[in-house]
Amino acid sequence: MRTSFLAASLLLLAGMGAAQADNLSFLNESVLLHIPKAQVSNFSNEVGRVLNEVADGQRATWASTPVRQVPPVTVSFAPRNTVQTAKGQTCRFLAADVTQGKSRENWGFWFCKQDDGTWKASAR
Repeated sequence: MRTSFLAASLLLLAGMGAAQADNLSFLNESVLLHIPKAQVSNFSNEVGRVLNEVADGQRATWASTPVRQVPPVTVSFAPRNTVQTAKGQTCRFLAADVTQGKSRENWGFWFCKQDDGTWKASAR
């Protein structure tokens, strides 16, 4: 899995933490980047909901609303491996199967819950 790409994409799209990159060309043509800008907030909310509410091994699916005859981006999330760090922080691995039409990608990355209740991508 290209976990560093998922982290960058989710951080960029969902605003889940500080992501700084001078050159975003490494994002290339990921299906995740085809989520319409107006729907990124909804996507971000779903990432947070999945991390907060979906049990390990369960799945949740989110899909963008099609725009101008462009197929929706569909993401099937599967959190797993929830752990508590030595500092008492909850961390979860979030796998994502992303599709749009015939394009398919599989991503995964660790997220850790912050003191303020938000989730931040982590190298764990």
